[in-house]
Amino acid sequence: MSELFAQSPEKQSKGGAFCSLKHRNYRYYFFAQLLSLTGSWTQTTALMWLSYSSEQQSLWPSLIAALQVLPGCFLGPLGGRLADQYPRKKLILITQILFLLQSLSLFLAVYLGFTSPYILLCFSLLWGVINAIDLPARLTFLVEMVGMQDLFNAVALNSLQFNLARLAGPAIGALLLINYGPEACFLLNTISYLILILALGMMNQATMFQEPSQRNNASLFDGIKFILARSDLVLVISIAGGMALLGWPLLALLPGFVEKELTLGQEAYGTLLSGVGGGALTSALILAILGNKASKGISQALGMLLAGVGLFTLGVSNSMLFALPSTVLFGAGMILFFATSQGLVQLGAGNTHRGLVLGVWSMMLCSMVPMGNFLAGPLADLFTVRHVMLSQAVLIWILLTLFILIKTRPIVSKPLAECR
Repeated sequence: MSELFAQSPEKQSKGGAFCSLKHRNYRYYFFAQLLSLTGSWTQTTALMWLSYSSEQQSLWPSLIAALQVLPGCFLGPLGGRLADQYPRKKLILITQILFLLQSLSLFLAVYLGFTSPYILLCFSLLWGVINAIDLPARLTFLVEMVGMQDLFNAVALNSLQFNLARLAGPAIGALLLINYGPEACFLLNTISYLILILALGMMNQATMFQEPSQRNNASLFDGIKFILARSDLVLVISIAGGMALLGWPLLALLPGFVEKELTLGQEAYGTLLSGVGGGALTSALILAILGNKASKGISQALGMLLAGVGLFTLGVSNSMLFALPSTVLFGAGMILFFATSQGLVQLGAGNTHRGLVLGVWSMMLCSMVPMGNFLAGPLADLFTVRHVMLSQAVLIWILLTLFILIKTRPIVSKPLAECR
């Protein structure tokens, strides 16, 4: 398979799997963000279960998941433009304070007994609006903390960080749900945001890497024009959109799958979510260790293959003995694909369009994930969760076939890593 997206040797980091952590600012960010993401996954676990248990329908957790990312479809490019125009650290600090207030308000609402699914949807929508501004800023902030040489490693470590949280968060959330109720999950998340705010305040601005021509007044049209001129970027972002549409809705289908197909409860739900996180964590760690030695195209194709296999075997599972390994395979495949793809987009975005390009990347994912949830949830209620999972698996394999056909065609385009 041809390697369209190989990184140029002079840009490769030679510091090992954790070389990005040699930068003090990134160390502060990495560990504080790990705690914050763990809190976020704890909150999401509680929201999903609370919304499902109130009505016993897969529609509600699907709507919760959709509204958390839907605002990014409209506001992602705005977030990217803000990240290009304003200091990213200050922008992230503002969004983290807003996240803290949202989580604290959710805690108080549930503690006082306001647990209507419609109220939970409003809180999810508010979180999604804040995240639409926060995500492009955080993605572009990486290069300021570690520089271009360690950027791909930082992307891999960010995936490792995210999936450590995905592994720990649902497990902690399940324990808190069983012993203390959902409000304990929301309170923990509130505290986790405070830790990240403190870490941002401890960073040394003098040691940040400054991108040349970082601040600009480019429009959304300029960012889209830049992407459309690059067939390699178009391919990565388009296929990523398809994978988001077909893959990530599984997380919203799990409560119904656990209760209706496996006839189990909260502990099994938390275990399967942690299985997704465990598989994802494994892939992220492998990517961090391999660094630029791994073929990017093969990593993407293998990720798509594993995600489809995981969905298919989960769809035919009748017990936790088979369901748990299936979620591990699914998580490993999804992160193998998405971490590799995001790294390619980061490297190919260029200094002057980095925020806008990552804003378009966010817009694509944030539009496809809720679309998938809006389709998967009602279809699972109309037919069965199993039928939806099996259909998703087959469609991912069709997408994989299309990806391979395109990748093996000669494409006249610069490698992503050469376009700065």
